[in-house]
Amino acid sequence: MKKSLLISILIVSLTQFVFGQNPFISNYTIADGLPSNRCHCILKDKSGFIWVGTDVGIVRFDGAGFTRFTVKDGLSYNATIRMKEDMEGRIWFLNNDGSVNYFFKNQIYNENNAPFLAEIKSNFYYHDFYQDNDSSIYLFTGNAEVSVVKGTKYIDFTSSNQPGTVLFSISKASNNNLLYWEHNRIVEKNSTDNIAAIYPLDFTVSKAIAQADGFSYVCDLEGNIHLFRNAKMVVRNYIKTNSKSVNDIIVKDNFIWVSTFDNGLFCFENDSLILHQPLEKIQNLVADDQNNIWTSSSTYGIFKISTDIIKYKTLGTDNFDNKGIRGIAPSNQDYLWLTNGESIYSLKKDEIGNQKLTLQGKILDNLYHLKNNTLLASGTNTPLHFIKNVYVDNSSNTLTYGEITISEQHCLKYVVAPNERYAGYYLNDNFFITDFNNNDTTTTYSTKNRRIRNMFFNKDSNLVVNTSTNFIFNQGKTHIDPVYDQLLDVRIAANVSINDDSEVLYIIDNDSNRLVIITDNKLYPFLNNLEEQFDQNLRNIIYYKNTLFLFTVKTIYFISNPLAITNGKETKINHLNIEFNNINDVHCQNDILYVASDDGLTLIPFDACVNEVPFPTQPYFSQVLIDNKPFDFTNQRVVYKNKDRLNIEFSSLNFSSTPSNYAYMLEGVNNTWVTGTETQVAYLNLKPGNYTFKLKSRKNLEAYSEVIELPILIEPTFFQLLITKIFIVLILLGLGFLVIRAYYRRQLINREKDYQLVTLENRALQSMMNPHFIFNSLGSIQKFLLQNKAEEAGTYLSNFARLIRQTMNSIKSNSVPLDDEVDRLRNYIKLEQSRLENRFDFHILVDERLEEDEYSIPSMIVQPFVENAIWHGISQLTEGGNITVRFNYINEESVEVIVEDNGIGFERSKAFSKSKDHLNLASSLTNKRIQLIGEKYRVKTQLNYEELFPGKTNPGAKITLLLPIVE
Repeated sequence: MKKSLLISILIVSLTQFVFGQNPFISNYTIADGLPSNRCHCILKDKSGFIWVGTDVGIVRFDGAGFTRFTVKDGLSYNATIRMKEDMEGRIWFLNNDGSVNYFFKNQIYNENNAPFLAEIKSNFYYHDFYQDNDSSIYLFTGNAEVSVVKGTKYIDFTSSNQPGTVLFSISKASNNNLLYWEHNRIVEKNSTDNIAAIYPLDFTVSKAIAQADGFSYVCDLEGNIHLFRNAKMVVRNYIKTNSKSVNDIIVKDNFIWVSTFDNGLFCFENDSLILHQPLEKIQNLVADDQNNIWTSSSTYGIFKISTDIIKYKTLGTDNFDNKGIRGIAPSNQDYLWLTNGESIYSLKKDEIGNQKLTLQGKILDNLYHLKNNTLLASGTNTPLHFIKNVYVDNSSNTLTYGEITISEQHCLKYVVAPNERYAGYYLNDNFFITDFNNNDTTTTYSTKNRRIRNMFFNKDSNLVVNTSTNFIFNQGKTHIDPVYDQLLDVRIAANVSINDDSEVLYIIDNDSNRLVIITDNKLYPFLNNLEEQFDQNLRNIIYYKNTLFLFTVKTIYFISNPLAITNGKETKINHLNIEFNNINDVHCQNDILYVASDDGLTLIPFDACVNEVPFPTQPYFSQVLIDNKPFDFTNQRVVYKNKDRLNIEFSSLNFSSTPSNYAYMLEGVNNTWVTGTETQVAYLNLKPGNYTFKLKSRKNLEAYSEVIELPILIEPTFFQLLITKIFIVLILLGLGFLVIRAYYRRQLINREKDYQLVTLENRALQSMMNPHFIFNSLGSIQKFLLQNKAEEAGTYLSNFARLIRQTMNSIKSNSVPLDDEVDRLRNYIKLEQSRLENRFDFHILVDERLEEDEYSIPSMIVQPFVENAIWHGISQLTEGGNITVRFNYINEESVEVIVEDNGIGFERSKAFSKSKDHLNLASSLTNKRIQLIGEKYRVKTQLNYEELFPGKTNPGAKITLLLPIVE
């Protein structure tokens, strides 16, 4: 395990060392996210994604990250030899074990979900396929086995009729016949089985690559590439690679790119070689939409080659002792000085001088050539060196120099006055002035414990010392300038003069990094929040031919006519489509932009910079989640209902190292763009309706890409439909009507019941105070008087009056306290007992639980039953009558009343009754009243009649009432 890990690290390190020295070539390996450096094939699909077939699965690359697919995701085998996209948009994977898969609408198809793939599995892996105009696909192996499929159906299978045949390609002839390019011949077929013609070849084919225009490039074992049109050779030995293993050929913008397994990458313009790059073990080639050529390597991952590599010249690190260039300076003649940090080189046009000047053990990155032929050189922790009498001999292109003197002070940076009379440099809170007119005498000045952040010469040729405050140094004195005094407690990291009246400052402070313009002694904001607009901090700024150049460690930006901002006009910022490996310095001279980087020195024509057309990013939607579950949006539409959370994830195709930023909006929710670098957004509880999610992307300050849209339809649930809402409203209205109607009906019924109760109560009162009872009571009083029983008559009259009063009180309310009812019953029974000369006894029994609290029962209920017991049951007896009234507690809502007598019973009493209406009082009027009371108080009521002693001469009677306890 440790050994394999060490090997991987060594491979990555070697890759970075070998291929990381050219700004036009980028290498992606396992260090960048590839699952393996063994990459067998590469593909660019119609959407712009880069697909890579490795020995551990397929990866899809959008410039920002790799998405991996393996057997766990549906692949039949992890090692894929060839990938190709058909007319329908299916991406086919031709695997090393002879199996075939394809990717379509975010799904991988294999033998299980596409059974026809099992039929075409081969013992030899398929090298490639050709798709005819009728969509038929001809998959072929190296030994000339061909399987034909159309759509999702297996059509045919053929093998070569010549043993040992090697098939390299299938193409279409102008007569619509198929051309089979074999190792020693071209076979023309008008069907898979029928040979129309055979064209022998006088060389052995190692590769045949057919182009869409009818031309084919056919390679032999000597590295010669012959040009064919249909089956006829047009040019023999058209181009030559000296390779025995050509892997692929593509044509882009009239340039022919050739990848070879054993001799690297070639580029030809027509038949002339203009580029050879020794990339190792590279496979097939693809071209993207952003000016790049891609190839895979079976050892070093994948390579991205900018096609600018054939337009611009780069002097690689092999010209500078395998080191990058750290600094550039113009000479006082027509050449440049370069330093790799240790040595100094001369460059005239694009030719490096024959001799270099080396300062062993020094670190150099600042050069300046004075008019007196003194070259100033310094660097980090390196004091200022004065190299006298330095010049380059034009005839021999050799460098000569005289005495070298060294200043006593180290410096972080030095600047030279425009008139070259003196130079200034600083260290901590001191700065030093070296007078070139006075034997390079150096004078020290203090800033009084204010640490120096930078120093520079401004547009007025005055030295500006940048500390927490800024001051001007002139003729040995310092003073505050009102313009620079506006820039307190900031670092002025760089400046450049545009003309005698204007300059640009690059400012870094705690809030943000920005550019400002000083013109006519006024400050103008130029570009704000640079850290949000560039992926890296600016290294420096320069000005050339009305163009302001800004550069980071990777990219060079430029702005034409920056002074337009002072007139209220917008400025446009652009950048090169080249990404460098650590830009150290930039210089413009003779309409050439020289870029010093760790890649070496790159020369770019000035016109190519200002006319550079940036390649926009291509935004796309990567995933949609509904309540955190993936949603298939391959039809480019999202439809759902009754969900709470919508997540939209997106990215962009961007094959530069500058990250993308995005702007998006959900039309229907907000109408303003939301900007930022986030790549997902969530929406909660969206209402039913139609929405459109809009997305665009860009790099830094470029123009935004075209807007892409994702329509979203949130369907209403059944209960959210308008017709459902109308129906529910109608139901509610109907229910409301029924409820109100029921309420009023109940009120009407209750009023009717109340009326009936009042009527029945009046009738009950009439029964209680009927004339017969009153007449009998008055007769009893008269009798007592006639018998001279005044005391008995008085007592009887008093009790009779009291009963009348109690009865009158009971009619004032629907209920009567139980104690009052018992007292009234006792009084009534005593009156009747006295009138019947004590022929019966009575008992009134009350449950103890009823005595614990004050309970009320309906009034005028019990007495009629007691009256019936006396007059229809007991009155016929001569003696020994008995009446018992019991009040039993049932629960908090009910009380049971039992009236018992030992009289003659129900049947015999009918014969003695003179008024059947009076006999039926308890069974009809009272029964109805009890029923109405139960309904009113929603309590169960009951009235039962039974004989107390069934079968006896005097069976007696038992009446049981279940009455509500009322408030």
